[in-house]
Amino acid sequence: MIENNSLVSSEPLLSVIVPYYKHQIFIERCLDSIANQTYQKIEVIVIDDCSPDGSGSFVEQLVKQDKYRQRFGNLITFESFKKNCGAHVAINYGINKARGDLISIINSDDKYHSYRFKIMIAEMQKHRSEIAFSKVRSIDENDNDVTESHPTALNFREIQNKVSNYPTVGFACVASNIAISTGNFVFTKTLYNKVGEFLSYRYCHDWDFLLRALLIVEPLFVEEDLYFYRFHGKNTFESVQNLAVEESRMILQNYFSKVKSKPTLNDIAPSPFNWSRYFELFLQLINYQSMYNLST
Repeated sequence: MIENNSLVSSEPLLSVIVPYYKHQIFIERCLDSIANQTYQKIEVIVIDDCSPDGSGSFVEQLVKQDKYRQRFGNLITFESFKKNCGAHVAINYGINKARGDLISIINSDDKYHSYRFKIMIAEMQKHRSEIAFSKVRSIDENDNDVTESHPTALNFREIQNKVSNYPTVGFACVASNIAISTGNFVFTKTLYNKVGEFLSYRYCHDWDFLLRALLIVEPLFVEEDLYFYRFHGKNTFESVQNLAVEESRMILQNYFSKVKSKPTLNDIAPSPFNWSRYFELFLQLINYQSMYNLST
């Protein structure tokens, strides 16, 4: 539940964190999708994670363009790391600098639907939710929709279409990473301070954060296509599959160790305390029983 009543009764400031790394041909389209939001109160923080191609200087000049200054005023900033630290460090750095009560992140090669924040924030206020994500469509390097044609995009779609098969969104979150991307999150800074920083997983830092948040609050799934995930060349997602399997195992075992030991603050989070016999059946249905038994 949102604790700050101002988030319910007024239009809160939303801070968008843009961790940037070697996406020069996409970054302007990314920033334009933020500038074109129908929701007005937005802060933008762009962080270049020491791009080795030197394109950080291009982005630094880009954010100074009149179209962004007129849209955001002094609420758009650019910073550059002196060494490459990883996306999770850039995200945490940006969030800690953010002035907004609400936080969102966008991968620097992705895009938002223009009504994204108008819809997402209204739904969060309506349901008094502290973390939400939407359905995702997939695009290629030329902005063509590949949701129904790209093999991985088809898998994303299938995962999200199955959310209603579970008794709660939380169960779907444990079964798989239904948020798809860190860029699909909108959450309160209050929740971030409770959950803790994004951790140094290369592939699964988004799923890890979502499952740690699930222990505290129930996520909200907004069933509208409001985030555009881009496939091009070798996305991180497609280039580290073996690592992804290992990270997924670690993240799930960490979640299971937490729910096994004591009741959760979220009283409908998937756990033996909250769901008893159904939780056991759920583990069997998705073949997680052995992983649960190995967690400590």
